[in-house]
Amino acid sequence: MSKKITILVKVCIVVGFIAVLSNPAQANWTETFGGNAFDLTWMWHSYPAIPGVTGFTQGVIVNGPEDDDYVALDEAKSVAEGGSAFGVGFVESQTFTDVRIGTVVNVVGDASSFYHGMGARASYWIDNGSVTGAPGIVANAYIMHINWQNWPPYLSINIEKVIWDQNTMKQGFDVRVPGLNNAHSFYAALDVIGANPTYVTGYLYEYEGGPLVAKTGTLIDTDAVDSWEDNPNPQIPGDEEKVFTNGYSGIFAQNERPEPKGFHVTFDTVSSLSDGPVAVCLAPADGATGVGVDADLNWAEAAFATGRELWFGKKGAMRKVTPAGATYDPGPLQFGQTYQWRVNQVGASGMVEGLVWTFTTEGTAEGCLLVDGFESYADDWALRDAWPDNIDVLGVEYVFLETSEVYAGGKAMRLEYQNQYPPYFTTTTHTFAVPQDWTRAGLAALYLYLRGEEDNYAQKLYVELEDAEVPANSHAVPAVPEPNAYAVRNESWQEWVIELSEFSDNGVNLAQIKKVIIRVGDGTTSAQPEDDRDMIYIDGIKVCPRMCSLNMGGDVDDDCSIDFGDFAAVADGWLAEGAYELP
Repeated sequence: MSKKITILVKVCIVVGFIAVLSNPAQANWTETFGGNAFDLTWMWHSYPAIPGVTGFTQGVIVNGPEDDDYVALDEAKSVAEGGSAFGVGFVESQTFTDVRIGTVVNVVGDASSFYHGMGARASYWIDNGSVTGAPGIVANAYIMHINWQNWPPYLSINIEKVIWDQNTMKQGFDVRVPGLNNAHSFYAALDVIGANPTYVTGYLYEYEGGPLVAKTGTLIDTDAVDSWEDNPNPQIPGDEEKVFTNGYSGIFAQNERPEPKGFHVTFDTVSSLSDGPVAVCLAPADGATGVGVDADLNWAEAAFATGRELWFGKKGAMRKVTPAGATYDPGPLQFGQTYQWRVNQVGASGMVEGLVWTFTTEGTAEGCLLVDGFESYADDWALRDAWPDNIDVLGVEYVFLETSEVYAGGKAMRLEYQNQYPPYFTTTTHTFAVPQDWTRAGLAALYLYLRGEEDNYAQKLYVELEDAEVPANSHAVPAVPEPNAYAVRNESWQEWVIELSEFSDNGVNLAQIKKVIIRVGDGTTSAQPEDDRDMIYIDGIKVCPRMCSLNMGGDVDDDCSIDFGDFAAVADGWLAEGAYELP
C-alpha cells in the first residue's frame, strides 16, 4: 500500500469515527415500515457500488397484508457480473454502546437462499475505489449472520467481528438451528455489551418474546488478539484488535456465489435498544458439568442495569436472591446436582428477563464425590496403573478388572491375595494426582461396597487415608478396620461406611487427601494353604455427606426433613413464573 493511500485511509477512518462519536445519544428506536413509509432516516450502501453496473436496490418497502409492510434489499446481478457482494442499511440518527439489534427475518416465500443479518457498533466510510479497488462502503462492525441455504436446506446463525469488510475469525461461532428446513419467520437478536471486554452474542427466537430456538456462543473481544481472532493485518492502519466501543445499528444482505445471482432479503420491524440486551453468563458456563461445589456465579450486565434479580436453585426449584453486583456466592453446593439460574436486569425502563442457564456440579447423582467406580478402565493393566498392589514379585499380579461380580455398572476391582507369605498383608493404593479436599460441602463419610468368597480364609480388612503431609510430618497413618471379621467370606455385596472423623481424629488432614489404601491382612500369616489364592471384590468408592434415612423426594431445601421450608421453596418457584417443577 502506498504512503498516499495509507494517509487517505487514516483520514477516512478518523472522519468515520468522528461521525460516530459526535452523537453519543442512546435513545431506543424501532422501525416498523408500517404505512409503506420509513419512520427513521436510513442510509443505504453497497459494495461494490459501480454506477451503471450494479443491480442493488436500496431498501424498498414492500406492501404487506393488513399494512404489515416490510423492507427488502435486492441485488439482481452476481459479483462476477459486477453486482454487489452485499448491501447495508444504517440508521444514522443514533449511535449505541450496549445494544440489542432485533428484527423479524423471513426464510421462506419472499426470501431465498441468501445470507443476511444485523450489525452493531458499526462505523463506515465510502471508498472511491483507490483503497480497496472498487467503490463502495467499507465498514467495521460486530455482526450476526442468519444463513439460509438451499443445498440442502438448513438454517444457521453465527457472529463475527468485521474489519474493513473482512471477518477476523479463525475460530467459528456457528450454530446449526434445529428443525426441518425451518421454513418460516424468526425473531433474530444481536446483543453487544461491555467494552474491553466486549461480549457479543446472537439469538434466534420463534418470535419476539417467544421461545429461544438457538444461540451462539459469546464472542469475548478485548484490546488484544484473542483466541478466536486472526493476527493483525499490518496493511490495515490502526490496531485492528481494538474493541469497537460504539457505533450505528443496521441490517445487511449478502451473496458472493455465482448462483443464484445476487440476493433478495426481507426484514420486518427492526429495532435498536440500549435497554434490550440480556445478561451474559460468564461462569459457570451454561451447560457445564463437573463444576466445583465452591463455585461462584459470575455474569456481565448491560450498562442500563441499575439493579438485578437473581433466581438460583436446584433444577426446578429456583429461589430469588438480590446480589449487590454481578457476582454471587451461593455457599457450598451439593455434589452431583444440576442447578439453574437466571439474571433479570432492572433499569429505568423496567426489567429485562434473562435466560435460564444450567450447570451440574462434580460428583455422583446421589450427592457424593466419586473416588472410583472402576468404569473408566479398559483392562487389567490400566487398573493396575491406578491401583497398584504392594507385592513386588515379577510376573505376579493381584489386581484385576472384574466384569462379572459388580455392585453397579459394568466393572469392579478384584483384589486377590496370598497372605500365607510375607509380608502377610496385601494392599492396593490409589494416589491422587492433586490432593483432594474432603472437608467440602459437608462430606462426612467414606463409602465402599465389597463382596467376598465363602471359601476365603478369614482376614481383616482395613482402609487407610494418607494426606499430602506424609512423610513430612511423620504422623502415623491410621488404618480403620472393617468391623465384621468374616466380611471377606460374605458373598453378598456389603456397604462399608467409615466416618471421616475416624481418620481426622487420628491426625489425617482431610483437606489434603493424597492416597486411599485398601488392605487385606494384619501382618500375621493367614494360614492359607501354599498355593491358595483368596479374593474380594471392591466397587463404588465414594465420599458423601451424611445421607437422609428415607426417600426425601419432597425435601426441596435439603435439610433432611419435609417441612414449611420446602413449601416456601415451591411457592417461590411458582412466583418465578413456572421456575419450579414438581419432583
